[in-house]
Amino acid sequence: MTATSPVRIFCGADRSQQLAFRVLAHSIERHTSRPVEIRLIDNGDAPMPADPRHAPYTEFSFARFAIPAMCGHAGKAIYMDSDMLVFADIGELWDSPLDDAKIAIEVGSRDQETRGRHAAVMLLDCARLDWKVADIVAGLGERYDYNALMAIDPLLQPGEMQERIPAGWNDLDRYEAGRTRNLHYTEIRTQPWVYAGHPHGDLWVRELRGMLDEGDIEPEEIRAEVEAGYARPSLLVELALEPAPAGGRGTEALQALDREYGFVAHRKLLARFAERKKAIARWRRDEATRARPWLGWWYALVYRYRYGKGE
Repeated sequence: MTATSPVRIFCGADRSQQLAFRVLAHSIERHTSRPVEIRLIDNGDAPMPADPRHAPYTEFSFARFAIPAMCGHAGKAIYMDSDMLVFADIGELWDSPLDDAKIAIEVGSRDQETRGRHAAVMLLDCARLDWKVADIVAGLGERYDYNALMAIDPLLQPGEMQERIPAGWNDLDRYEAGRTRNLHYTEIRTQPWVYAGHPHGDLWVRELRGMLDEGDIEPEEIRAEVEAGYARPSLLVELALEPAPAGGRGTEALQALDREYGFVAHRKLLARFAERKKAIARWRRDEATRARPWLGWWYALVYRYRYGKGE
């Protein structure tokens, strides 16, 4: 790749994170003078496992494994989740030396309290990653389980993933001026587009407000996200697109407004989690019945007690 080649960034997101993706992309572009190509990816091209125990938690969980192929197995690429906000030049991450590593992650990210989040920000050497999504998904349950796969380790040899990205490029739900280059809003129930009260949510709202001021997003587009249930109603008040309630624009008043509207953060994603859990229970019931058919009535009774009738 040449010095003028664009920084290639792939962001995992489903429909509920379209607004978050746009805000992230804006923050990336605002802090760099380099040409960037930012692309949203999902599980569209990935096969789905037949075994529900290995089904993806999100609609983009497997998408990251397609990135090297999308790049023609040439050059570099950055992977990021979409629930993030950037405060520094992405070129610093892009220029991190890979040397003999195939993947670079943030320095110290393995030691963070929330395990497994190190793979949310990666610099990939696409020329050296011969990943094939279908083969990787097929390995679930045989060569590794879902959580291990999401940590990437089973796909690499020791030393092929190294901590080479400067610290601050994957700060989990914390912001420290002078250190934080990328703020990762990891807790889905408190992400600022669905919850008024995240300690650093004002930073995200400020970025979105800047997009409105610059004409990079229209008020109607934000209203559409609220109407679809992907963003909280109180966000319109914070952005002065709707009048403040009687209680003002304080956190408690905004949260009360969301409750009044019956808003539930990530309602559809939580329903997906619940359905996944139910499918796994159904699979275990059927497997247990095949192994001990004389106890099938008991396994069915336990399933109905926990999940109700219908299957």
